Amino acid sequence: MAVADLIATPCRIHYSATGTAAPADTVAAGGTWTSWTELGYTTTPLSVDFVRELVESDIQESLTVIQGRAKKESLTIETTLAELTLAQLALAWGGTFSQTAAGASQPAKDVLVGGDDWYLSERQWGFEGSYVSAAGNTHPIRLIIYKAMAEFGAKLEFGKSDTTGTPLRIVANPDMSKAAGLRLFSLTKITAPASS
Repeated sequence: MAVADLIATPCRIHYSATGTAAPADTVAAGGTWTSWTELGYTTTPLSVDFVRELVESDIQESLTVIQGRAKKESLTIETTLAELTLAQLALAWGGTFSQTAAGASQPAKDVLVGGDDWYLSERQWGFEGSYVSAAGNTHPIRLIIYKAMAEFGAKLEFGKSDTTGTPLRIVANPDMSKAAGLRLFSLTKITAPASS
């Protein structure tokens, strides 16, 4: 067992328009993702759930399934963002977010309006953690979801004991422009720095 395979890391969350280039493998852990927006801190670990439902072929002459194939799969990611901002809430609830600057007889305000919209926005989502290799180098681990819809992950709760965050749930959709078997995600673990 390699000690470098024991991973304990917080996760940075990014989103972009679908089709935006993923960060290059040479971008260091914690580096800037060009043309992506980074969200804030999280209060819960990032949870990734990949489920595949199978169709199994069965015959009377065997107790064992003879053949299986995938029937359906789903990839969902959940966490709670530490802050509660209307801009972040717009990612999960949809709608239109706007800001008004303070002026004469006008207080500054953030406004989110929405509801009763048939279509949800698809975005590309990226998640980055890091680890220290056996050689002592810090490397990124990156998960890119090519197309996904964000939705509210849980109830919005206000209380005197806990800060109110934004529960976020990401539901992956296939990128049908890619070949079968390559349509949902890319998971990359950099294992050594470039040689030159």
